Amino acid sequence: MRYSFVQIPQRLYTLDELKLNGIEAASLLSPVDTTLGAIERNLQLAAVLGGVSAWNVFSFTPQQLFYISLGLLFLWTFDLVSFNGGVSSLILDTIGHTFSQKYHNRVIQHEAGHFLIAYLVGILPRGYTLSSLEALKKEGSLNVQAGTAFVDVEFLEEVNGGKLSATVCYIYPLPINIAASKHVNFPVCC
Repeated sequence: MRYSFVQIPQRLYTLDELKLNGIEAASLLSPVDTTLGAIERNLQLAAVLGGVSAWNVFSFTPQQLFYISLGLLFLWTFDLVSFNGGVSSLILDTIGHTFSQKYHNRVIQHEAGHFLIAYLVGILPRGYTLSSLEALKKEGSLNVQAGTAFVDVEFLEEVNGGKLSATVCYIYPLPINIAASKHVNFPVCC
């Protein structure tokens, strides 16, 4: 696959101008990950089939099925409330990395893009994780699938503050480059 690049003058483009040039802005700003969704649906199907099999093999009564279902629902709710779904995300991400080479490669390319672009524009990467399990071991964080940590203080202050100034966006085009990279490499799933 060959790409040719043309220098585009730096100015603000309207959404209509982007659409005329075949660029769908929404796909750059709100990526959809279908890989983990498919894995999650398969896990749910396996859980239902496993439950039906266990019901038939162990001859559970309706009351026992109710208590087992209630216990599993309690654990799921406890995870959502106490850990903001971190345990579920950890399990799903670990299974995704183990069984889906496509998902594993996508995460590696995504984090490599963050690391490389940051380094090239002068933001020193401090470290990275490629999975939820690795983030849990390194940082003790449950709700991180993967990530790259940076040293640049000004950039981190603005990101943590929730607002990026035009100066920082011009100097550090990291989010824009990563979004464009995702769109080129994964136009459907990201």
